[in-house]
Amino acid sequence: MTIRQPVYASVLVFAACLLSACGSESTSGVYNQVFNVSGHWSGTIHGECFSGGSAPVSMTLSDNGGAISGTITTAGHSSISGGTLDGTAVQAPTNTTGDNPLTGDQENSNSGSVVLSLNSPQATGGVSAVTIDAGGSGYTSTPTVNFSTPPAGGSRATGTAIMGGAGRIASITVAAGGSGYTQDTEVIIASPNLAGGAQATATATIASGVIVGFVITNPGTGYTVIPGVTIIDQETQGVSSISVTLGGSGYTSATTVTVSPPEISTGIQAVATPIITSGVITGFTIVTAGSGYTTVPDVTITDGGGGSGADGLAVLSTFSGGSGAVATAVLAESDAGQVTGVVITNPGSGYITAPTVSFSRNFGGSGAIATATIDTATVTNLLTFTLAGTSSKLSGHYSGIWQCCGLAACGSNSHGTICLSRAGLCPPP
Repeated sequence: MTIRQPVYASVLVFAACLLSACGSESTSGVYNQVFNVSGHWSGTIHGECFSGGSAPVSMTLSDNGGAISGTITTAGHSSISGGTLDGTAVQAPTNTTGDNPLTGDQENSNSGSVVLSLNSPQATGGVSAVTIDAGGSGYTSTPTVNFSTPPAGGSRATGTAIMGGAGRIASITVAAGGSGYTQDTEVIIASPNLAGGAQATATATIASGVIVGFVITNPGTGYTVIPGVTIIDQETQGVSSISVTLGGSGYTSATTVTVSPPEISTGIQAVATPIITSGVITGFTIVTAGSGYTTVPDVTITDGGGGSGADGLAVLSTFSGGSGAVATAVLAESDAGQVTGVVITNPGSGYITAPTVSFSRNFGGSGAIATATIDTATVTNLLTFTLAGTSSKLSGHYSGIWQCCGLAACGSNSHGTICLSRAGLCPPP
């Protein structure tokens, strides 16, 4: 027994070394260490977008097996105070050194890298529309449209002016509303009488099959004579009859027949009533043929008095459409020599505030004034943060689109550095 005691002692020492002492003496790692960035981080962000060049920043992150989500807030930025984050975290792949070599494959470095994308409501910075505030006068040729320059990193918008001319359609008056009109109604305005003019277009406003008004979709140009307006309603399907497939029994005067609505939203639902003899349905009377059906509708027979067993099958027939409407076009006063619109040929990018719009002077023309509107659509993945460090401290840089209102040096190519810590170890801003 006394001979084996030193052997047992050696085994115990060796096991203790494996479980605790040897692993804890690593110079660069801990046994089965996991790189995880879940929690709250605070620190400092540096870059040209911040007053004084830097500002405090904080992040709250959730690390689910390397899939990161969270939020960021910062102070001192001229246009963005925060947003949502998503990205990935990757643990450093190398094993630790300085530990027991028998456990090297199970040890990990307490370090890694993180890539995050900032998602925050942000204008794309392109010109979406131009509104003419004043058409000016005296323009004998189309003036050049000029947009002011966007901040650094953006691209300037371009556009072409639309000139007015004699005889545009100002409105269409309903002389007679007619009846039976559907969504297939087409409004045709005759071509302009002047060479080079543009044909006007319009749509009809319909209520219960009656035309109650018109919407001018293109006023056209080149009209000196009031054009004719033709209203055509394309053929649609209505219910011509309902045949009896089963007469049933026990039906009374309380029996109702319901025909399902048409597929076309502006169509008219068909209406029918039953013909009953000794409690048996022997036929149907079509009260309203309806319109807008593209498939055979369902027929539902209901009787609260106990009738049952009847069924009917609808039959579709061509419905002639609406008729009887009359309309008259009204010409607008001539706007010849005026700027009536701007077609955007390139919206540009990087505008933080709406650019100014100006028109060149052409042979005496002047006075046109317009206002631009920039795109307010949301851009995702505006900014990318690339960080590296440990589970307690991260640092790195950011770059991408982080617009800065009013700062000429800031634009769609923002960049800078960031330091984050769980214990406030970053230098103050």
